Amino acid sequence: MKRSLVWTALLIPAFALQAQTDTAPPAASEEAPLPPKVELAPQPEDAPVVSIRRDESTGDVVEEYRQNGRIYMVKVTPQRGPSYSLIDTNGDGKLDKSDGEGVRPVYWTIYEWD
Repeated sequence: MKRSLVWTALLIPAFALQAQTDTAPPAASEEAPLPPKVELAPQPEDAPVVSIRRDESTGDVVEEYRQNGRIYMVKVTPQRGPSYSLIDTNGDGKLDKSDGEGVRPVYWTIYEWD
């Protein structure tokens, strides 16, 4: 029993070392060919349309996002304060109210990056 444990303890590192030496990395002079250039897909006719307007009385900027003639999101950027978005969640073209309380859902942008 002890003899088999000793042999096992001695052979496992030897096999691991042999496995590492068998796989040699490819030579640095071998370069992979460049892949073909990807062409941009044509824009669909029902692409989202964004209309931006500025409210002259308050200075707020309102961006309306429409697809197939239906509004699905409005982003409001007030002159003072953070911007917020109102979203149509069920696709009926109207901005939804939350839970029947008469308050529209407001989604604050916490962090953005390019």
